[in-house]
Amino acid sequence: MMRPESAFAVHLSFNGNCRQAFDYYRTCFGGKLSIQTLADTPHGNEMDEHMRNAVVWATLENQYFKLTGTDLTEDCSIVPGNNVSILIQCLSFNERTRLINKLINRNICAAGYSDPLINIVDNYRICWILSVQL
Repeated sequence: MMRPESAFAVHLSFNGNCRQAFDYYRTCFGGKLSIQTLADTPHGNEMDEHMRNAVVWATLENQYFKLTGTDLTEDCSIVPGNNVSILIQCLSFNERTRLINKLINRNICAAGYSDPLINIVDNYRICWILSVQL
């Protein structure tokens, strides 16, 4: 079965400058830019201004690519080399589990993996984000 072109994207992680980077990439490549910040979330108004401005999810789509990004990282230690991931939008949790098993070359149990985003590193130290749309 052919997948939609949007099933694959490059994902970039930032330390607080995601909005500036995506504004810059839009001036370079054009396209449609959408940005969601913590201020846009239900509890955003309870956060300090610095946190409200953090980008939860940015997407830039054009005729060349789909680029996604965030300021929110698991361990907040972004350095060149670990800030780029390949994002695959899976059709189901079962499909995602199958891909994870192949990428890490071992079987994992699918139970307990209901988080819509899973980050893994394959045997070649390539970072992958496997997503399931809820």
